[in-house]
Amino acid sequence: MTNARYDSTQSARRNMISALTDTVGAQAASVLTDLAFRNLGHRRPAGTDDLIRMAEYLMELGDLVRVAARSQKIEAVTHRALYAAVD
Repeated sequence: MTNARYDSTQSARRNMISALTDTVGAQAASVLTDLAFRNLGHRRPAGTDDLIRMAEYLMELGDLVRVAARSQKIEAVTHRALYAAVD
């Protein structure tokens, strides 16, 4: 059973910011997510595909960020697959 009010994109976005914060600290995480959002051409990701592109961009920025971003990309791909299975 799914919860219609659950927003997987918002949850995945929060998790990505949290993972970056744990990895590089709050200030650097904020800067990195702002850069990634600008790379998308958005103020915030509009969907799971945007989060995947955001993670791919972050993975290019170096080893430390790559680990956190790759984990979050896997989460976003999983959310997309689960959402597709429900529809």
